[in-house]
Amino acid sequence: MNHPSTIEEYRDLVLKLDKLDPVERMGLCRWLARTDLYFLLWFICGRKDLEHPWLLARCKDVQTEPDGYLDLWSRGHYKSSILTFGKTIQDILASHGDDPLSEWGGMEPTFGIFSHTRPIAKAFLSQIKREFESNPLMRSLFPDIIWDRCDAEAPKWSEDGGIILKRKGNPKEATIEAWGLVEGMPTSKHYNIIIYDDIVTDKSVTTPEMMAKTLDAWALSLNLGAKNFRRRIIGTYYHFQDAYHEIQRRGAVKVRFYPGREGGALDGKPVLKTEEEHRQMYLEMGPYIYGCQVLLNPIADSKMSFKKDWLRFHGGVDYLSGNKYILVDPASSKKKESDYTAIMVIDLGEDENFKVADMVRDRLNLVERADIIFRLHKKWKPLNVGYEQYGMQADIEHILDRQRRENYYFNITPLGGKTAKFDRIVGLIPSVSQGRWYFPDSIFKANYEGRIQDLVDVFINEEFLTFPVPIHDDMLDCMARVLDPDLGIIWPRREEDDREDRYRVKRVQRADWAG
Repeated sequence: MNHPSTIEEYRDLVLKLDKLDPVERMGLCRWLARTDLYFLLWFICGRKDLEHPWLLARCKDVQTEPDGYLDLWSRGHYKSSILTFGKTIQDILASHGDDPLSEWGGMEPTFGIFSHTRPIAKAFLSQIKREFESNPLMRSLFPDIIWDRCDAEAPKWSEDGGIILKRKGNPKEATIEAWGLVEGMPTSKHYNIIIYDDIVTDKSVTTPEMMAKTLDAWALSLNLGAKNFRRRIIGTYYHFQDAYHEIQRRGAVKVRFYPGREGGALDGKPVLKTEEEHRQMYLEMGPYIYGCQVLLNPIADSKMSFKKDWLRFHGGVDYLSGNKYILVDPASSKKKESDYTAIMVIDLGEDENFKVADMVRDRLNLVERADIIFRLHKKWKPLNVGYEQYGMQADIEHILDRQRRENYYFNITPLGGKTAKFDRIVGLIPSVSQGRWYFPDSIFKANYEGRIQDLVDVFINEEFLTFPVPIHDDMLDCMARVLDPDLGIIWPRREEDDREDRYRVKRVQRADWAG
């Protein structure tokens, strides 16, 4: 028998089932539940909310290739219902009991469900547990697998300890267990199938350290797989640099990508929800959350983002002969969660382009900041030093005192104003998009941990390309300060301008004499 391919064909199939004798109907339903994921969910589990062609197509995708994928689906588009709930149940029904399918070769697999924290994973397990307990049709079709009274008869039947279905073997792992990835990861467990669902959350992308912690925990959890174990990763983006992006970049999995609108674009056609529902989600979530969770595109609003092909690169310090300015955006402490102190030396050329001569991005205390500013000033001889006004009083007092002690003086201009940081950075877009910003190929410096970094690469990949949603935006904000009116930048005059001005003056003088 061929499996149906449309919802109408599934409805016709149910009508045909009603005409069969009970034994034949039960045998066919049992076979369909184990080989047709949509039939299992829609008919056996009674999920009439899946009556949509797009969801039917997703069930067929998962049925065909369930393993080895990072399934990135739009929020609210049934990825957990189909993969974590439906496919896990189907695998148990297909493998356990007296007549396992050849795909499993008699193996009775164990499943580990991992989420960012254990309560999230336990919620997935709870849904599966309730289905086995409360679905009389499923129990009647699979009495060799499902206990008649699960909570009373099963050796283990709880969210904390896991659940055990009927099986011949006696592994130490329950049939299904639920664990936290970052909090509450088990030891000495080995699962045949590991399901990672929601290992990234809004709380796991608040700092680079938290994102790294999630990624490291995922890598460590791979040791919990049995030999030749299967893995399934299910989730939705939360940030441009979250663990899902890094797993993709490593090539560790194939990717199945299903945004809520075709192409992941704001003007794409909705695939499941209505246009009105999308409008409401956009209003409630805002552009950034909607871009992450629905479009699977954290920087979907391209009008407020930077493009890599806008960047230009200069030939080195020998080409920097314009007017120079040092800009300082200080941070207040060396705590890991604090922002960085960002310092930039910017050269304004006769060609009216901005050229970055030097960069600093580090966690520095007051004395270290002053050391760097003095060193950069002596090296570059800038016309002015612009200093972010917020929290600068102690810095200024220290720098002025040091100027007196060393008999080395330079001007410092406080830069404040009422313009919000985001708006300051957006103000860079016109000049950057015009190709007027030039960077060196690389600037290698050791950070406060002694690690050598290419600050140009850090700037491009961690701030420039991730805006408007970077974890840190210190160098971008430092750049933007060059446009602050209080800095009072002066562009060098070109020789032809000087000649034109001298000619104009002489022409006026002659006109006065002639008059």
